[in-house]
Amino acid sequence: MEHFWLIWLVSVLCALCTIPIQSNVIRQQVQLQAAIYSTKKVPPVTVMVAIMIIQSCVFLALATAIGLWLMPSTGLRLWMLDHWVSRTELPFSTWSFWTVSIGSGIAVGLLVKWLDRSFFQQHMTTIMGKEPISSRFFGFLSSFYGGVCEEVLMRLGVMTVVVFLAQKMGWLGSSYWLGICVAAIVFAVSHLPTNYMTYGKGRVVTVWTMLLNGILGILFGFLYWRYGLEAAIISHFSADIVLHVILKNKTIESRRSK
Repeated sequence: MEHFWLIWLVSVLCALCTIPIQSNVIRQQVQLQAAIYSTKKVPPVTVMVAIMIIQSCVFLALATAIGLWLMPSTGLRLWMLDHWVSRTELPFSTWSFWTVSIGSGIAVGLLVKWLDRSFFQQHMTTIMGKEPISSRFFGFLSSFYGGVCEEVLMRLGVMTVVVFLAQKMGWLGSSYWLGICVAAIVFAVSHLPTNYMTYGKGRVVTVWTMLLNGILGILFGFLYWRYGLEAAIISHFSADIVLHVILKNKTIESRRSK
């Protein structure tokens, strides 16, 4: 638990980066609700954003606390953080850590973008709302949330808990892969509401969300297992930079409409 405050404070700062994005999403939802239910009163956008940020801070605190509490019993580690703070010996070189972390993120980002463009974009023509990450600047801000906050929630939180429970049940040989897969599924499912709101509910949107986010989640879980949570964070951040900044399309309309 010695790293709790550092991990939680950094993740909270990264969650704050999404305030502009959350404001746009909530404002869009409020306008949609106002058009459908003209007499229904809704709280101000600022209040709703504040509630969402507070909720994120609470969930991040829980995931951090539970993950760090259970981690020593699972074999999962914060290799680089322990090395920098306590000079713990690494089972791999620093060069290989950075190469694998950044390289895997770039590679999986390119793979996901290729799958998206090759098999899904032409089938996704229904637009229910404006894309939340509507610019490269928003993409850059969201990369901090994805890289840090989602990894704290999904890998440090969900995956650590699943690995711990699996090992307690005697499933030592499969505990890590079970944790990787469960966390990847939860990670993918967590993206469904936003994608449904943006593109509409449908089989293609569901498969697109589950498959592409599932691929990302499996990679990040594997890195957490083999190289530590820091590797998963760096890889996720790198993948998001590729997807939401470098290869970001200018507008959702030009990408989806035909």
